[in-house]
Formats: sequence, C-alpha cells, structure tokens
Amino acid sequence: IDGNISQAGASFDPKALAANPFAFPTGVWSSPEAAYYGLSQQQAQEMGIDAGEAIALYAECLRGRVFSPNGLLKLVFEKPAGRVLGVHICGEDACELIHYGMELVKAKRTISDINNSLYSAVTFHEMYRIAATAALDEAGARKRRAAAGAALAARNR
Repeated sequence: IDGNISQAGASFDPKALAANPFAFPTGVWSSPEAAYYGLSQQQAQEMGIDAGEAIALYAECLRGRVFSPNGLLKLVFEKPAGRVLGVHICGEDACELIHYGMELVKAKRTISDINNSLYSAVTFHEMYRIAATAALDEAGARKRRAAAGAALAARNR
C-alpha cells in the first residue's frame, strides 16, 4: 500500500464524528429510508437556539400521492429568522433527497427562501416548499395534513 494510507483512520474517533450533525449527511437504506443532516429541534434548543420545526407529508405532494404516500420531511429552523438548521426525512428516496437539504443548511437558506422557490411537480423536492409553507402557516398546514391523511385513508379502504 502506498505510503501510510493503510494508517488512515487509525486515530479516527467515531464518537467525535457521530456527535457532529454537520459532518456529513446520514442515510439508512431501509424500507422506508431515513436520512438527516444538521440539528434536531431538541439539539438546537439545547444550544440555546429558539427553534421550530415544519413538516411535509409525502401524501401532500403530487409524486407522493401517486407513487409513495407514506413518509415525511421535517425542516428544523431558527425562529424568527427562519434559517434552516436541519433536515430529517423518512420515506422513499430519503437518502437522495437529504443532499438538497444539506445544501440548504450549508448555504444558510431560510424558510422564506425555500417558500419563494419553484419546485417541479411530480418530484419529492416539492416537499421542501410544502414544509416551508407549513412553517409560515401552522394552522393551515395542520388542515392540509389532515386532508392528505383522510384522502390516503379513503384510498386504502
């Protein structure tokens, strides 16, 4: 083996890396998939950050309704500025979708930035805008999630 490459990672401390939510996006290729990047609401609050969270159900976006309605995307954001601090996804293609969320966190994008962006229909990325809208209108978001859940339940009867 060339040079000391075999020694790479000899001093690697997995506990230190695992404790850093910004080290890399984490994904679990299971059924359903799960992925996250950045802070959870609890982690943010433990750091003294006033944080909120906003959820989009897969069943709320067109692709989710048609192909895979089970799952959710959650944005963790700093109040009142709206800066995105973390993204958590459980559902189909979560391990693919998390990379866009990582870029939102790294670029210090806000809920308003996401809400004002256009996302193609029939992509799961539309859930980022749905979650951002939920952050801006919590009561409306609860009604939309309830309607999506009712429609899904009726479809599965």
